[in-house]
Amino acid sequence: MKKCFNKVLVTLCAFAVCASAAVDQCKPIGWATRSGRTSTAFEVTGGGNTTPIIVKTFSDLQKYAKDSSPRVIYIDGTLGDGWSGTSGSRLNITASNKTIIGLKPGTLLKAPIHITSKASNIIVRNIVIQGPGSNADQAWDNLTIEGESKNIWIDHCEFWDGQDGNADVVKGSDNVTFTWCIFGYKKKSTHNLSNLIGSSDNEPVSEGKLNVTYMFNWWKAANQRKPRCRYGNVHMVNNLLTGDASITNGTDVLGVSAGHMCKVRTERNVFINESNPIYTGNANGTGVNEVIDNIFTNCSGNTKGTGTSFTPPYEYTSFMLKASEVEAAVKANAGATLKSPTECDANYVEPEPPTPDKQYQAEKGVITGGVSESSNGGYHGDGYVNFDKGGDVVVNVKVDTAGQYKFDVDFANGSSEARSLTVSAGLDTATTSFKATGGWTVWETAEVLISLAAGENAVKFATVVGNDGPNIDQFDVTLVKAAEKDTTKDNPTSIHFANLRSTAAKVVPSAYRVSIFDTKGSLVRRMDVESAKVGDVAWMTRGLPAGLYVMQLKSANTERRKFIAVK
Repeated sequence: MKKCFNKVLVTLCAFAVCASAAVDQCKPIGWATRSGRTSTAFEVTGGGNTTPIIVKTFSDLQKYAKDSSPRVIYIDGTLGDGWSGTSGSRLNITASNKTIIGLKPGTLLKAPIHITSKASNIIVRNIVIQGPGSNADQAWDNLTIEGESKNIWIDHCEFWDGQDGNADVVKGSDNVTFTWCIFGYKKKSTHNLSNLIGSSDNEPVSEGKLNVTYMFNWWKAANQRKPRCRYGNVHMVNNLLTGDASITNGTDVLGVSAGHMCKVRTERNVFINESNPIYTGNANGTGVNEVIDNIFTNCSGNTKGTGTSFTPPYEYTSFMLKASEVEAAVKANAGATLKSPTECDANYVEPEPPTPDKQYQAEKGVITGGVSESSNGGYHGDGYVNFDKGGDVVVNVKVDTAGQYKFDVDFANGSSEARSLTVSAGLDTATTSFKATGGWTVWETAEVLISLAAGENAVKFATVVGNDGPNIDQFDVTLVKAAEKDTTKDNPTSIHFANLRSTAAKVVPSAYRVSIFDTKGSLVRRMDVESAKVGDVAWMTRGLPAGLYVMQLKSANTERRKFIAVK
């Protein structure tokens, strides 16, 4: 098969240092790649490199799935006549070394799949099985793996409304992996019981077996068995489980359940709107469910684990996602979405690496007339500052060198018009307009120029004349130009800044029109000065009498005024 790679983001340090590791979705992972409960590798190849056969009838599909030769089978079109109970079309895979793949996205198979008779080295991908709806009859599951079958990989498939269950692994089967699959229900029923591992507490053939990995799958609106297991070592990692009250109301909703002699490692999954996401009522004193770094959103009932499970004997940590990344990845990629039999990454788009935190988090400052808030997404740190009218926040900023600094401020403005803040440090103040960003979760960056003294500076962000401000999140501080010491003896000059008005600065201007006024407002000097020399106040004021003056600096998009003292 063509080797297609999908880079799955692995965040090594929360929102700081990132790397990516490739998981080849054309290759199986997890328990399917092991022999029994050991670390001995097993290469799952299915039909291997045999020439693919395209089947357009269910009878041909059944013929090649049961014969003794290795086969790569592509399903073209909707095959099967449907079923109910234990009557109708059923695809029986009773021979080993088979690959069965839907030729196009959403390839519908109107027949459940039955893998049995010690069949091994089986791959099933890119198929949708829509069941007739569940009931309490002993009907066929959408997928049943039994009869001591082993080393089976089920990938990018969808199992909906199974009459008995969606996908069961029972009766001595072993080494099974499900990846990027959907197990869901569209119809309301009391028997929406999705994934059963081990059919009885008295199943000796399953002792030491039924080892199953679920990774990157999505359970949708299932009542129970997500999964419910016996005997096996079951690895639940990076899955999404979402409830739907319109489907599950009136039934007992239970989540991951470790039963008789089963150990479950429930790791970095996401549970949303689920009841009893970790269910312990079937443990019977021998079931263990170790719960590691999961996310539970709007869930009720138990979320705590019991005991220590097992260490998987296969590598998976290099492509395991953080729990916070699971929902987006699974929703983008799970299901029968592959555009061709040789495609591996479907429509999954690797998320952009998270931007690193900036130097200062505004919400860490002293807030007056506002709150630290976290209800709108996209921020960094613990939250952001939401100002009341007339509110402000003061953040301590420490720099080693006095001079002019550029503040890169992350902000969101979901209103319909620009909002302003004054940013001040000491006597230097800049009033900056923050444009509308189109939403309170849409963050952009504005630049503000402020002069800082060496050491600690109390930098205040304040709303203007009782108006509302934008939300601000974090900011970086970068030195633009260091303050120059005055070395002249005749005209020693100290500088104090009080910017009375400026627009948002996006770039440092190349030149300024400099005007110097006395305290009565009379113009005493005017010149055009390159930005590199703006800090040379001694040069610009040489020859002026001692006293206090106001220096105005104007460029195409900035106007600043500074008090200067000539000694």
